[in-house]
Amino acid sequence: MSDIVSETMTDVSSAAPRTMFSSHNTGAHYLYSKLAIVSDPGMPVEIAHEEEETSSQIPSQGFTALASGRAPSASGLYEYLVYKPSSGSTPRVWSGRKTNFSYPGDEAMYSCVNRYLEAIKWVQLMSWKNDTSAAQSYAYSYTTGMNITHGKEINEGFNLGASYEGMSMGYEHSEKTFKTTETTSSKTKTITVNVPAHSLVVFYQRRFDFRDEVTFICDAWGQYWNIGPWGGYTPLVQKNTQVQIMAEEYFTSSKKLPSGPGSVTTSYVSRARLADTTRKRENVTQRSKNMLVKMGL
Repeated sequence: MSDIVSETMTDVSSAAPRTMFSSHNTGAHYLYSKLAIVSDPGMPVEIAHEEEETSSQIPSQGFTALASGRAPSASGLYEYLVYKPSSGSTPRVWSGRKTNFSYPGDEAMYSCVNRYLEAIKWVQLMSWKNDTSAAQSYAYSYTTGMNITHGKEINEGFNLGASYEGMSMGYEHSEKTFKTTETTSSKTKTITVNVPAHSLVVFYQRRFDFRDEVTFICDAWGQYWNIGPWGGYTPLVQKNTQVQIMAEEYFTSSKKLPSGPGSVTTSYVSRARLADTTRKRENVTQRSKNMLVKMGL
């Protein structure tokens, strides 16, 4: 246990109701006897499929948070406020399909999610300066949770927070798995901060910044169709979101960190698999068109 920080109690908020979504069954198509066939042969997709539709591709070494919030296998990430991926671009750290709706024997629609890590940050929440000759103690509370800062309308199609819950990501030879209390609910923890005599203590909480790029598949007329734009086939209709996750990890420092940015190595995964053919937006099913509108597209 750290000499500066000790935990004294934990309050967990109730998780909000959420809808869980199953992966798409690629082994069969619906018959769609109820759908009128629209004349649009579609355009074949030229991008080659990658082998895995969903993959974690994380290092085998586990992530263990200590009482101070430090991760011993990622000890280099305590020098700057901001860490950017070392590749110079945002790596794809998760991908997969989520169900928007499904009517067996009729039609279905899916979201193809490609998730990118933009930054790992230390957010300064509080600092204490002790100018006296005696040690001081303070009670301080911090809260975990997820915030969609852009593109919240995606929740009309599927629960974005639920897609982050349990997600594992590799970075700096460590593994981070996002908890329920970091994604679909929140947790407030109260800790005791001990400030030695004639010293400064700064409290930081770790935040992960992500970007989701989501395209869509209409499953109708016995075939999967990427949904293209009005009047054409490219670029595909796409919904982008920005997400910030305030994680459970925290640490204390005797000085304020410089902004940086520092560099962080990460794992990466294959792109979410597209359909072989694309249809114009006006030629997909009415339910699919309505769902796009509900998601702000």
